[in-house]
Amino acid sequence: MITAIQAETGESIRKICQVLQVPRSSFYHSAQRTPTQIREQELGDLIEEIFYLHKRRYGYRRIKRELDERGIASSEDHARR
Repeated sequence: MITAIQAETGESIRKICQVLQVPRSSFYHSAQRTPTQIREQELGDLIEEIFYLHKRRYGYRRIKRELDERGIASSEDHARR
């Protein structure tokens, strides 16, 4: 939200955070993706790739099986989501 405001108004992050009463450190902390979020994104991209590779015919069980065959640890819940 803060970056959208900055892009629209051209104001500094410092000023926007002051107006919204948000510490700048919190903004910068939340702007960085965690290792878990990065892994989730990569896994999601791979699941989508498998899904479309098999012409959208694979369900979460088959996708999970293919991930296992590729040596990628995941659960059925990840594939289902």
